[in-house]
Amino acid sequence: MTTDALDSQDVAAETAATAPAARARRRIQLQEAALPVVVVALLVAGTIADRQQFLTRDNLLTVLTQASVVGVVAVGMTFVIATGGIDLSVGSVLAAAAIAGGLVGEQQSLPFIVGALGMGVLLGLINGVAIAYGRIVPFIATLAMFAGARGLALWMSDKTPISLLQLDFVRELGRGKVAGIPYAALVFVAVTAGGWVLLNRTRYGRHVIAVGGNREAARMAGVRPQRIVCSVYVLSGLCVGIAAVLLSGRLGSASPVAGNLLELDAIAAVVIGGTSLAGGRATITGTFLGVITFGLLFNLLNLLDMPTELQQLTKGVIILAAAALQRRDR
Repeated sequence: MTTDALDSQDVAAETAATAPAARARRRIQLQEAALPVVVVALLVAGTIADRQQFLTRDNLLTVLTQASVVGVVAVGMTFVIATGGIDLSVGSVLAAAAIAGGLVGEQQSLPFIVGALGMGVLLGLINGVAIAYGRIVPFIATLAMFAGARGLALWMSDKTPISLLQLDFVRELGRGKVAGIPYAALVFVAVTAGGWVLLNRTRYGRHVIAVGGNREAARMAGVRPQRIVCSVYVLSGLCVGIAAVLLSGRLGSASPVAGNLLELDAIAAVVIGGTSLAGGRATITGTFLGVITFGLLFNLLNLLDMPTELQQLTKGVIILAAAALQRRDR
């Protein structure tokens, strides 16, 4: 076979290998471009449906504040799903983190924050070790943590919320504002920016995508998939700990029943943002826009007095539609 023929085969092989990745990037870009249009459409629809309340400054700031907890958790969830995993335990871990923080720092803000972050990281590490090194399916491992962390929160608190009225700094993070913008929203933006840099501008982010795309190929390229998989659950736990601080500050207490169905909201935002449930494709920008989209949509539905059960039905339909689009892509 001639050298020209061999060169042609190499070029064809390289093209065949890179074409799916290029198509995936284009799909992400299209979905990210479509989401701002959806956000604008929701703003227009909300203004038409409720001209007096929806597009007011106070209402939009309320949407940002409420979305901040889900948004911070969704950033961590993006990394988990990027590896082809799932974390069903984030709501229960949030409750356990909040209670742990309340027990450690009921009188001072710094111990509360350290306790909440520490418990979130610890439970995330347990998830990561069970999945990466114990080879337990992510669905099963995090489902077990879903039940275990909630039970831990109830046991530690004796089923009673812990008041945080003396923690001025924590309450300021949850409720306060700077230049009219809620601190919680600023934390959400900061976590999103950090997540974007980590995923798109670091070797770690490239390894996360590589492990999600083809674990065996990543291993052959020198990546250690077990470490990466374990680390994304630790990262998810850290984000949950941050969310626990924000939610507890907003409520003025650490509750053992906080975070109910938080995993559904976080996964939904990640999926409609364009991150593939099969792994290997992720977008922090899409996750951010997905969180804002859900926040605006359900705020509008609340203003229109739509029953809660219909709102949950709407959420389920949106998730199913996003998953169906991903199935079509694959």
